[in-house]
Amino acid sequence: MFPEDYEIPVSKLIRMWIGEGFIQHVREYSLEETAEKYLEDLINRNLVRIDKMKPNGKIKTCRIHDALRDFCRTRAGSESENFLEEIKFSDGVFEPQISEIKNYRRLAVHSNCLNFLCSKPFGPRVRSFVCIPNDEFILPQSQSSAIPAAFKLLRVLDAKPIVFTRIPSDMYQLVHLRFIVLSFNLAALPAKFSKLWNIQTLIVNTTSRTLDVKADIWKMKQLRHFKTNASATLLKPGRDSEHGAELQTLGTISAESCTAELLHRASSLIKLGIRGRLAALFEGKVGSFESLVKMRKLEKLDLINDVYPKPASEGQLVVLPQHYQFPSTLRSLTLCATYLRWSYMSTLGLLENLEALKLKDKAFMGRTWEGVGERFYRLEFLHIDHTDLGVWEASSHHFPRLKGLVLRNCEELLEIPIQLAEIPSFQKLELHICKSAAPSAREIKKLKKKKQAVFNLSIFPANDEVS
Repeated sequence: MFPEDYEIPVSKLIRMWIGEGFIQHVREYSLEETAEKYLEDLINRNLVRIDKMKPNGKIKTCRIHDALRDFCRTRAGSESENFLEEIKFSDGVFEPQISEIKNYRRLAVHSNCLNFLCSKPFGPRVRSFVCIPNDEFILPQSQSSAIPAAFKLLRVLDAKPIVFTRIPSDMYQLVHLRFIVLSFNLAALPAKFSKLWNIQTLIVNTTSRTLDVKADIWKMKQLRHFKTNASATLLKPGRDSEHGAELQTLGTISAESCTAELLHRASSLIKLGIRGRLAALFEGKVGSFESLVKMRKLEKLDLINDVYPKPASEGQLVVLPQHYQFPSTLRSLTLCATYLRWSYMSTLGLLENLEALKLKDKAFMGRTWEGVGERFYRLEFLHIDHTDLGVWEASSHHFPRLKGLVLRNCEELLEIPIQLAEIPSFQKLELHICKSAAPSAREIKKLKKKKQAVFNLSIFPANDEVS
C-alpha cells in the first residue's frame, strides 16, 4: 500500500491494522501491544527493517524491503486475492483504469488524487482508501461527497492531503469507519461525527488555531485515539456519557478542557497534549492541572503555550508546577513556547521516571544554563530548539544515562559541555544551525573515538562541520 522505500510511521501503521480488524485481543495485552509484537516478529524475520527509533526504545518508523513489497503487491493484486491495488497516474491515465477498481478491497492512490476522485470511482468492496501524496489540495465542494459515494463500506480512510471545505452529510453514513484522518479549513468538528460509533482513531488537521469539538466523544464507545493540530475545546462529559476509559491518546486539547472531570473519565490516557494559556492552567484559573497527578498510566505529556492573538513572547511563564504535581509515570515531556528561565530545569530534574525531554520553540530562554544541583537520573534523550542560550555548564553527573542530544537553531550557543563525552551511554549528537557549537561537538566525537565508543555526529549545514 505504501510507495517503494516509504518511511512508514509505526503508530499509524498499527492503528490502521487495528482499524482493519487484523489485530485480535490476546490475553492481558492491549490491541496496540499485540500489534507491536507482530511488527517485531516481521523485523526479526528480516521482512521489515527499522528506520528510526523513539527515545523510549520503541520503533518510530520502518520500511519494507523492496523484494517483499514487490511480492506482496503482486500477490495481493492478483485476481484471486484482490486484496489491494495501487493507483498511479501516468501519461494522462490511471493505472489500473478507474473501471477496474470495483473488485478491490483496499486502494492506495499514489498520485493525482484529485483527478481520481473527480473521475467518479466506484468501489463497493473497498474497505481501505489511502491517499499517499504529501501535497495538499482543496477538494471542490462539488466533489465533497466523492469518497462516501464511492466507498460505502470503508473501515480505514486516510485523506490527510485532501482539504475539505465542508463535511458532506453522507460522510456520517460510513458507520463502518474505524480509522479516519481528515483535513479541513473549519473551526468546528460537527456533532454528527458522534454517529460514527465504530471510530477507534480520529485524527483531524485544520487550518484553524482552535477547534470546537461539537461531537460528543464521550459517547463514541470505541474511540481510543483523538488527535488534532489545533487547540480543541471538548464537550463536558455528561451524566449519560458512559465512555472515555478506552481513550489512550488525547490532544491537543485547550487548557479550559483539561478539567478534573475529563481526566477522571479518561483515566487510561497514555498520551495527552494541552495547547492554550498554560499560565492560567498552572495557576488554577482554568482547568485542573493538579488532577494530572492522579493519572496512573500517563507516559507522554505535551504542553504548548499559545496566547494568540498576543505575541508569543508575552506569554512567558513565571511559574512551573512542582515536580510532585506531574504524574509519577511520566516518561516523556514536551514544552513549547513557555519562555521559562533555565532555573526551572531543577524542577524537571526531579521527575524520577523522565526519559525524554523536548524543549521546543523557546521553551526556555536566558543566556546561561548552570546545571548546579540538577540531576536527570533517567533522562536518555534531550532536544532543545530555538533558544538564546549562550553558555551551558554541565557535566556527566547531570545526565548519567543520556543517549541522544539534539540541538536545533541554537545559534548563540558557544559550545556543548565537553564533559558530556564522559557519559558511557552517550552515542548520538545532532546539530542543526548551531554553528558556534560545532567545534565542541567535533571535540566530543574525538574523545569518544579515543575510548573506541560508538558515537554518531550529525551537523547541518555540512559546511559547519568543516569550519
